[in-house]
Amino acid sequence: MRKMSLLAAAVLVLQLGFILSYVSAFHQPTPHAIPIAVVAEAGLPEGLAQQTADRLDSLDGSPLDTRTAADTAEVRSLLRDRDILGAYVVGSSGTDTLITASAAGSSVATALQSIFTEVETAQGRQFVVRDEIPVGVHDNRGLSGFYLSVGWVVGGYLLAAAFGLLIGAPTSRRETCVHVGILAAYSVVSGALGAFLTTHVLETFAGHWFPLTLLGTGVVLATGLFTMGLRALIGVAAVPAAIVLFVILGNPSAGGAFGADVLPSLYASIGRWITPGIGTEGVRSIVYFSDSGLGQPALGLVLYIAVGALLMGAAALRRPSAHNPVSPRETSKV
Repeated sequence: MRKMSLLAAAVLVLQLGFILSYVSAFHQPTPHAIPIAVVAEAGLPEGLAQQTADRLDSLDGSPLDTRTAADTAEVRSLLRDRDILGAYVVGSSGTDTLITASAAGSSVATALQSIFTEVETAQGRQFVVRDEIPVGVHDNRGLSGFYLSVGWVVGGYLLAAAFGLLIGAPTSRRETCVHVGILAAYSVVSGALGAFLTTHVLETFAGHWFPLTLLGTGVVLATGLFTMGLRALIGVAAVPAAIVLFVILGNPSAGGAFGADVLPSLYASIGRWITPGIGTEGVRSIVYFSDSGLGQPALGLVLYIAVGALLMGAAALRRPSAHNPVSPRETSKV
């Protein structure tokens, strides 16, 4: 009865943490410091672009982080390099243009349209929207990459949790190598099949199977190995710890339903450093931005894999090898 009560209490804490985290992240999305560029069309007074940028930066709540650009060609380059998420072109005819990139996050594009609707209404002007880098036809609101990433993450920590709960922690260095080897093989298969489903079966990300396979392998391996390392460090408590990290904190901050630029500051700062967000950003970079911005996701995966390997290695060094499970002192006594 005591164990069941403690288990129920622990599950209740996780449940309430899930509710608190998701509602906190999504209940009131507010744009903050969305990077955009301002362009003034030819024929307009010199310095108008900078004046407009200064005015946009002074909006209540600081929803925009504005810079100027020479022309729309520079805007396209900045968008593809992921240096900005939108642009505002002041038109000489009285009609302005809002350039967005919904592939970088549909919530950000929607937030920009809402902001500039208020700005243009206050000035008595009109604007049109041009989506420079749209999401794919089969990628509704750009959420497919997020769900693909979450699937990889779930597979990684579930396998590690199953090993820990059903088989137990490795008892020798040889068993450690076996566990890690099986996880590595599973990561390759999981990454390849997840990529295959989205590129060949559903045709959501057609033409990107191999790079998505590499990304998926990294996401599964990083998540699983880090969870195994936690299991070696803190025992079965690693399972709820992994749920807190990857599900309660990782999923709402990943930039799937809402991008980092409209999430609360805590989630905006941690999202790209937890594997659901790492995978989501990686998919977007591969599919829509010609691999631009892949450096940070790659670094994040390397860090998770390195920490997990170090924890597993340290635990293995404390255990006897499979070929010599009995210490020399015990052998002499026999």
